[in-house]
Amino acid sequence: MEKFSLVVPDSVVGQLGSSVVLPCALSPSLNCKSFEVHWHGPNNKDNLVLLYKDLKVQEDTGDPRYRDRVSLIGELEKGNVSLKLENLTLADRGEYVCFVESHKWYEEASVFLNLPVIGSPPVLSLTESGEQVNVTCASGGWAPNTILTWRNQKGKKLRNSVDHYRTDSDRLVSVSSWLLFPPSESEWISCSVGLSDQEMKEGRVLPLKPASKPDSGSDPASTLEPGVSD
Repeated sequence: MEKFSLVVPDSVVGQLGSSVVLPCALSPSLNCKSFEVHWHGPNNKDNLVLLYKDLKVQEDTGDPRYRDRVSLIGELEKGNVSLKLENLTLADRGEYVCFVESHKWYEEASVFLNLPVIGSPPVLSLTESGEQVNVTCASGGWAPNTILTWRNQKGKKLRNSVDHYRTDSDRLVSVSSWLLFPPSESEWISCSVGLSDQEMKEGRVLPLKPASKPDSGSDPASTLEPGVSD
């Protein structure tokens, strides 16, 4: 009995409105024209996306949302059963399962399709720490990853931050960052979060200390400017 395994990447990144290939190949590279090939997803092994059976792709089967949008583009003679998915929408994001069955053996493997997801505007806060202020910036809900950048009012990057990234069960990324900053060095500082330099959301904070002791009943905390822009 000839056994085989499936080779797939952990994840693939696509762009909304475009097409993407989800790679899946047999190892060793067997001729699988007479095999059955199933693709399921996203995030639902019972949701059939494409079925190849009896030497052809079975039309009018599976989820109607994928009709005329999916195809097998690999050379089946060489064991390539990769799926091409066109006109990507955000609903296509998720885990897909490649299932291949011969007359005596079967295997399955999963690949995650990641699509850009714009997260929340950054939320900034600060506390005094001696002669400096401790500024925190947090944002969540990004995919496939995110970039966080601190700058002063002159546009210079501030590189002494401590950053923490977390990926949840939906593979959405959250980031939090903090840094110590002398208020005398800049009138304000900004925190920008995004997928790239062209897709940033920005927040600013004014780390100014009061010139004199505040009056009774006033708020001694530094002022936050909720300046958030897409």
